[in-house]
Amino acid sequence: MKKLFLFIATILTAIATNAQSLKGESSILGNLGYQSNYERFGLAVQGRYVIANNLRIAPDVTFFFPKDKVTGLDVNVNFHYIFNFSEDGQGFSVYPLAGFGMQNNFYGDKTIEVNGESVKEDRDNKSKFAFNLGGGISLPLSARSYLNAEAKFMFADEDNLVIMIGYGYRF
Repeated sequence: MKKLFLFIATILTAIATNAQSLKGESSILGNLGYQSNYERFGLAVQGRYVIANNLRIAPDVTFFFPKDKVTGLDVNVNFHYIFNFSEDGQGFSVYPLAGFGMQNNFYGDKTIEVNGESVKEDRDNKSKFAFNLGGGISLPLSARSYLNAEAKFMFADEDNLVIMIGYGYRF
């Protein structure tokens, strides 16, 4: 058991020494994605700022296109711990994420049938807080640009999975 623990500690140390994202690095990212619960597509903008070596904050805003007269606007703040897989920091990187968000849904006017009668529902807004868990991968295209794929599960009253693919630019 002690040998297994020592082996795992050695592997984690080796990975940690290879994970080098320096404090103060920033980037902006545009995403296209899909939300599972409402089965709709969305556009997102995400900012990233490395607040400590290998730890970054990543706020984002996502607009989900209307489906069945329901439009979404999610606002999230996530934290990423970055693992780079190259010595110079220019190889691909993976990151787990954790954070919180607010899911906002806007329901438009619609008519539904109840017991054979048409009933008109008025517009409505609903906001719910969520806890986010997930991960992603970034693949550099050049010294400043990269492709990114991310999946996060949002734990809320109506849990859902959000999958995003995007293009980013480092400053």
